[in-house]
Amino acid sequence: MGSLLYLAAIPVGWVFLRWIRSRPQRGVLLVAALVPFNGLLEIAPGWMQVDGWKEALLGLTLLVAVFVPHRQADPRPVVPWWSFGAALCVFGVVSAFLTAGTLGLFAIKITFFYFIVVPLILYLRPFTARDRDLLVTIMMVESVGIALFGLAQQVIGGAGLAQMGYKYNETIRYAGGLLRSFSTFNQPFPYAFYLVMVLLVGGSVALANPRRPRNRLFLLTTPILVLGAGASVVRAALAGLLVGALLLAVVRYRRQLMPVIVGSVAVVAIGGIAVSSQAGSSLFSSSSLADRGTGWNTVMRTVGSHPFGDGLGSTGAAAARLLVEELGPMAGDMPYATGEVQIYGRPYQPDNYYVKLLIELGPIGVWLFSAILVVIYLMALRSARTMRGPDSALALGVAAAVLASAVAAIASSYFEIFPSDFYFWLLAAVVGCAVTQQQSPSPAAERSSVPEQVT
Repeated sequence: MGSLLYLAAIPVGWVFLRWIRSRPQRGVLLVAALVPFNGLLEIAPGWMQVDGWKEALLGLTLLVAVFVPHRQADPRPVVPWWSFGAALCVFGVVSAFLTAGTLGLFAIKITFFYFIVVPLILYLRPFTARDRDLLVTIMMVESVGIALFGLAQQVIGGAGLAQMGYKYNETIRYAGGLLRSFSTFNQPFPYAFYLVMVLLVGGSVALANPRRPRNRLFLLTTPILVLGAGASVVRAALAGLLVGALLLAVVRYRRQLMPVIVGSVAVVAIGGIAVSSQAGSSLFSSSSLADRGTGWNTVMRTVGSHPFGDGLGSTGAAAARLLVEELGPMAGDMPYATGEVQIYGRPYQPDNYYVKLLIELGPIGVWLFSAILVVIYLMALRSARTMRGPDSALALGVAAAVLASAVAAIASSYFEIFPSDFYFWLLAAVVGCAVTQQQSPSPAAERSSVPEQVT
């Protein structure tokens, strides 16, 4: 069956290449539309279990963007973080190979694939205004159905989800006595982070032009998205949503705060209900944070003896994959050490992306990555103030999403959680496209522009 599946992929790949030949941007938009449903493969028949489909589609898209001749109609997007990114990639790649040899390719892929490939595709074939508008539409439409399914899981219950094929302690998880919704994702975390990203980016675009039917309908459904995010019981996501919403309110939407207020009230209401339930002890308890803090403090004490880190892939998801590759089925029975931190049966997961980088690449890696976040945030915020029309609102939403991501990464491995990593680098590159096209609009960009007011 596996060989038949690979044979079937040949004509599919050929059709895909023909479809994106003239506009590789279509390949990126297709991946953006499909990745929120990647978790459904958990319950798909065995013959549909295709690992790496998204990397394959993006790889083919990149090949077309590089090798298929075309007339350059739009200016190259601005990528102000490229120097920091290049330094981080070189440092990380060298570290991965020195640490794990050829197995370090797993860590490089997890850390840098979307970081490199997605912005590179958009650098070669920039998104036009219509591409950007279509991306926002995809996010708005899909997020409503995804949130509704997440809320429906509270009714279906863990037993019902297990009958559907989901596994306990992998996909089906509880916080106290409350099921943590995961919708079409494989865990609650990417589900919550996705909804927060859509709320901030889509909310900013919708508030800028509420008369457009698409935007009006999205604003009406935002309570569903907020409730869906709350049903995941992911505190890092809720904190990021609050910080991002505050940025939107302070920078631009002072007279349009009602949707933000309604969303905040919904979050507070969910928290109040959770406090009075068994789940409340998990959602608002400090014990979980205290346990993480103990591990983080242990890591901090080892920084002096590991100034350049233990190597890319020495912790987190990459380390788990490397351990399986090295030890096979016995990996679950072996202790694993990172510095002075030892977890029996699995690699140490710090649940903090900055601590993860500190373990792997030391203070230099943390500084480089933090600089990238700051540059992207400042670019988006400055662009929101200097650009006009829908692109200005999009840039402000991306700035809010970047700030929310930076906050969420304090209590999660945000930037190695799929598809959060894919969407983060996609949105950063999309803002870069808008910046250069508004500074020097080309005839193609003007023909493909989206009217600011659509009624």
